[in-house]
Amino acid sequence: MPSTFPTSDTNTDTAANTDLPPSNSPSLHLTHPTPAECQHIWTLIHPSWGDSLSLPDFLSESAHLLTVPLARDGNMTLWILVDKNLPPDQRPTLASCETFKKKGLLARKDARVGAEVEVEGEVQDVVLHGIASVYCDPKYRGRGYAQRMMRELGEVLRNWQVGDGERCVGSVLYSDIGKGYYAKLGWMPVGCNTHLEFPARKRDERESSDGDHESIVLDADLDELCKRDENLVRQRLAENGKNALMVIPDADHMRWHHAKEDFVCGRILDKECPFKGVLVGEWEGKDRFWAFWARRFYGVGETARRENTLYILRLVFEKDDPGKEDMEKMRKALKIIVQAAQAEADYWGLGTVKLWDPSPLVLELIKGIDVEYRLVEREQECIASLMWHGDGDVPEW
Repeated sequence: MPSTFPTSDTNTDTAANTDLPPSNSPSLHLTHPTPAECQHIWTLIHPSWGDSLSLPDFLSESAHLLTVPLARDGNMTLWILVDKNLPPDQRPTLASCETFKKKGLLARKDARVGAEVEVEGEVQDVVLHGIASVYCDPKYRGRGYAQRMMRELGEVLRNWQVGDGERCVGSVLYSDIGKGYYAKLGWMPVGCNTHLEFPARKRDERESSDGDHESIVLDADLDELCKRDENLVRQRLAENGKNALMVIPDADHMRWHHAKEDFVCGRILDKECPFKGVLVGEWEGKDRFWAFWARRFYGVGETARRENTLYILRLVFEKDDPGKEDMEKMRKALKIIVQAAQAEADYWGLGTVKLWDPSPLVLELIKGIDVEYRLVEREQECIASLMWHGDGDVPEW
């Protein structure tokens, strides 16, 4: 479930800000906010990303998310563009964003080692930075501040938090303002930018697993399943003969989304949400299928139900090169997973289930399943965009 990045320098409200430095001024620089400035930024972005939370609850959630595994220990960094001549807590925040240091995998079909030797199918551990919550206060828009911030940030992230033996190959963001704005700043659209949508629905009592073992996934199961997923990803990247790049789908990423839903469920609904996904097959088996999900509450009440969404964060098939009999088994498992997600969405008052970036295999499987769905090709919202720092052509995302 990607974050959104609504910012634009095209709006104008600058009559009262004629004393501000221009966006090309040498007095502007990129730095980090104080705690008070963080509170100010979170207050500003609350209308865009607060979802169903009140402002006090959103401020509490924002502070809480700094403590979860994906963000803590400095892995999440807050950035602001300010006038360096003004003191902290007294300087206007001209633009802001946050970044996450992420673990990535880079597959090269022909990776050169030294001057002569070539290694086919090498998979390298790399650093990627995720960029989120890009924002410019409406009263400062139209002056190019967000563009200035992003240009500086793109360069800074090349070496930001890159330790000995590590290599940063790029940064990625998801644009909610189409493909052009960030492309001209160096973040080019990548991937297919599609998703599948399923309506929430109760599970018919006549629907069953037909002998397939179906289990609920809990938080305690994430580490084992995510590690198995990572091992499968490494193996498949090494074997597919393509140049490819991806963020490792580790447990820290899943728990980031779960921390958000747990906070909202506790504050708004006064309920716990322990079910983090579903697994089809025997727990100790080797031909399993599973999905992790997270609930997103954009509003409260029946009117918000259509927007409230259960996102399938990750869908894993342990067998990735199926024969004809395997395909039937996989269709059956996928149907069970989709129906479980639909029922979970219905229980929580969510109107829709979304599966981001379905693979060609999933798109083939879904055609043979008797479930209502639609394939959405995104052109404006949540556009994956990559600034590539590595060698050679941009890899497949």
